[in-house]
Amino acid sequence: MVTIKDIAREAGVSISTVSFAFNGTAPVAPETKERIFEVIKRLNYQPNSAARGLVTRKTNNICLFTPNPGSNFFTFSGNSTFTDLLQGIGEVIDQKDYNLLLSWEMHGNKAKTPKLLKLLRERAMDGVLICLPDHDSNIVAELQEHGMPVVIVGSKGQNQLVNAVDVDNYELAYRNTSHLIGLGHKRIAFIVPGPLEYLVCEDRYEGYLDALTDNGIKMREDYVHIGDFGESSGYRAASLFFALKEPPTAVIAGRDVQAVGVIEYARSTGLEIPRDLALVSFENTELAAKYDLTSTTTNLHEIGKEGARLLLKLLGRKKERPAQNIVIPSELVVRGSCGAKPK
Repeated sequence: MVTIKDIAREAGVSISTVSFAFNGTAPVAPETKERIFEVIKRLNYQPNSAARGLVTRKTNNICLFTPNPGSNFFTFSGNSTFTDLLQGIGEVIDQKDYNLLLSWEMHGNKAKTPKLLKLLRERAMDGVLICLPDHDSNIVAELQEHGMPVVIVGSKGQNQLVNAVDVDNYELAYRNTSHLIGLGHKRIAFIVPGPLEYLVCEDRYEGYLDALTDNGIKMREDYVHIGDFGESSGYRAASLFFALKEPPTAVIAGRDVQAVGVIEYARSTGLEIPRDLALVSFENTELAAKYDLTSTTTNLHEIGKEGARLLLKLLGRKKERPAQNIVIPSELVVRGSCGAKPK
C-alpha cells in the first residue's frame, strides 16, 4: 500500500510538504505541487485518514459523549427524541466530511470517563459534543483544560464559559403553567420528568413553581410527583393526585410519555379529559398528536444541528471567543387535552 512517505520520497520533498500540498494547509510552490500530484496520480495514492491526522493534527472526527446507554437518560430520550438529536448532528457534520464517534460515561462512575479520556490522550477527535443532563461538569472542565473544543447539547451550560445549545426549559414550564392558569385553573399538579439531579427536571420544576408564585397561587407539595421518565410514573402520579381529598383540576406532565400514563389512568377510572382534568406536556412528539395532547416543542433535531454547527465554527477559529449559549425557540401546540383547542 502506498503511503505518504512513498509520495515524499518519489517527489523529493518532506512529508509535511506533501501534506501541505494535498490538504492546502500551507503554501507550496506551484512546480513542487505539480510534481507531488504527478506522483500521487502515478502511484494511485489513497490517503489514510489516521496518517494524515498525524501530520495535519486533524482527525475529522467529532465525539458525542452521553450517559451510559443503560441509564434513565436514554429512556428519557425515548420516542425517537435521541434519534432526532443524532439526526441533526449527522446532517451537519456529514456535509463537512466529519465522522461521529460515540462515547459514554461508565455506569455509576461519573468522576472517571476512561473511554473519552483515552480518545482525548490519543487526539482521536477534533471536538466534543456533550449530552450530559446532570450537574456533573468535571469532564467539561477537563476537556477545556486540554484545549479541546466543547459544546453542550440538550442541556444549558453551567457557566458562561461553556458553549451550549438547548431550549429554555424553565421558560417552557412557566409557559405551560401560565397557560393553564389563564384557562382558570388554580389546582395545578406537576409531574417532574425525573430526579431533580437532572438539569432539565430542575429547570422545569422551577418554572412551574415561579409561575404559581407570580400568579398568587400557593404551591402544594402533594401536587408534585417526581417521575422516572416513563409512562408508568405518569399513571402512578395520577393515581396519587386523584386519591387526594381535593384533587387537581389540571396536570402538567414532564414529558409526553408520562402524559400518556395520565390519560390511561383517566380512561381506567372514567375521568374525561379535558372535562374532568386539563392536561399539558412537553416535547410534542408523535404521542402528542396521537393523543390530542397539548404539548410544548423541545426540538432536539434542531438542537443537534445548531450544536454541530457551533462546534464546527469553534474548530475553524484560531482565536478564542466568548462562549455562546444558544436557545432554540419553542412553541406551545394547543390541542384538545387542555380544553382550549382552537376551533
